[in-house]
Amino acid sequence: MLDTLDLTLSLDKATYKSEIDRLMYQLRELQNACWDKKLPVIVVLEGWAASGKGGLVKQMVSYMDPRGFQVHPIWPPSEEERKYPFLWRFWQKLPAQGHISFFYHSWYTHVLEERLFERVGTEQVPTVLKIMGQINSFERQMVDDGAAIAKFWLHLSRKELKSRLKDYAKDELTAWRVRKADWKQAKHYDRYASFAEEMLVQTSTGVAPWTLVEADSERWAQVKVLTHLATTLTAALDRLKIQLPAPALPAQTELETTESDLLAQTDLSLSLSENDYDEQLADAQVELRKLQLSIHKHQIPVLVMFEGWDAAGKGGAIKRLTDILDPRSYFVYPFAAPTDEEKVHHYLWRFWRRLPTAGIIGIFDRSWYGRVLVERVEGFATAIEWRRAYREINEFEAQLTSAGYVLVKFWLHISPEEQLQRFIDRQNDPFKQYKLTDDDWRNREKWNHYDVAVNQAIQRTTTPTAPWTIVAANDKYYARVKVIETVVEAIEAELKRRKHSNS
Repeated sequence: MLDTLDLTLSLDKATYKSEIDRLMYQLRELQNACWDKKLPVIVVLEGWAASGKGGLVKQMVSYMDPRGFQVHPIWPPSEEERKYPFLWRFWQKLPAQGHISFFYHSWYTHVLEERLFERVGTEQVPTVLKIMGQINSFERQMVDDGAAIAKFWLHLSRKELKSRLKDYAKDELTAWRVRKADWKQAKHYDRYASFAEEMLVQTSTGVAPWTLVEADSERWAQVKVLTHLATTLTAALDRLKIQLPAPALPAQTELETTESDLLAQTDLSLSLSENDYDEQLADAQVELRKLQLSIHKHQIPVLVMFEGWDAAGKGGAIKRLTDILDPRSYFVYPFAAPTDEEKVHHYLWRFWRRLPTAGIIGIFDRSWYGRVLVERVEGFATAIEWRRAYREINEFEAQLTSAGYVLVKFWLHISPEEQLQRFIDRQNDPFKQYKLTDDDWRNREKWNHYDVAVNQAIQRTTTPTAPWTIVAANDKYYARVKVIETVVEAIEAELKRRKHSNS
């Protein structure tokens, strides 16, 4: 692919100046249009060292309103960033609706420089392919959510690369820009080119194709990049103009014949006596406290996620889960309706931002499953949005577990009769009345709709590495012990897996 590029292509100064002036005015108008239409734009600049990426960024933003874009120069991840899945730091930098983000280097460093410098095992081809698969999923999710993506690879010949590095190194104003890593690129030109070739083939997709740029001539490269960027933005805006209405998909108010009613199969009669509860709870909590030390020692991130019916006892289960833990090594985050800032980003954005780092236990009260539960039932997400969310959720959770996370997912299940009794108890208790809201009563009226949504969510997002645990919660004693014991088992399984892989 790269061998087919004609690196002799160039432009004379007069043609270059004429084209650049026209393109820059066009891009300023397109920026305004993106702002008006709330179109988020992601621009990725990759390529050889000294291929002109910095000059391109400067050229692109020189005519733009600085309030509507941000440039993200990507350096090797910090120690803190390495404690998260590799895409975590890029989710933090995604543009809001109507904004443009320029990535000077990007998530592709993980399969280029990280690989060249053997931070990612060069022999682990399956691992590299998995990473590129995660990148493809990430970019597809952005486009499905309405973003426009333009990706550029700036290609230099071996001779031009060495010449530019030498020139930059001689000039005291530019010498600081030449890194040891850049010389290593030149030294291992063929090897780096092979990595780039593989990356381009694997990640040039229909929704996010690469544009290959002949960069031996800086004038040619700048005009080509700006032309393709303008074309990408124009096409994205045109698609918004002719966007067809969403198809009228039939509402799913009953389970399909091929689906099991998992909630109905749950034995809600399971219970514990008070004495058994006290004993088993204490044993489980002590074991979890011991495991918290192992989590810290082995730098294992743990994410425990609670979903369930209103009044199912999530708060009580979380309280017993955390009672004995060192508060410096865990946190609880309750998710409510998204804020205005969160609404102008992909729905997963706010959950990526709250992930626990290595060695920490994160506990989420509600989660990304709101997309296929409350947002589905209440109509806050379209049928297309919540239907594709099953795949997006599975991809998200696979990225977490492949990064070493222990992910524990709970659905706390109670019967409609038990919920009604708890509602009445709350209504009659002055100290608990605040827990009962009008939304709780409205949600109860749609019990059957939620029942279908929950069953389908559990069945479609239960995977070997991220299974659901349905907790029989009519008896609060049983539910609380079951939750802690399940978390203990999951952490012990991860410790055993790591010990086996290291032996």
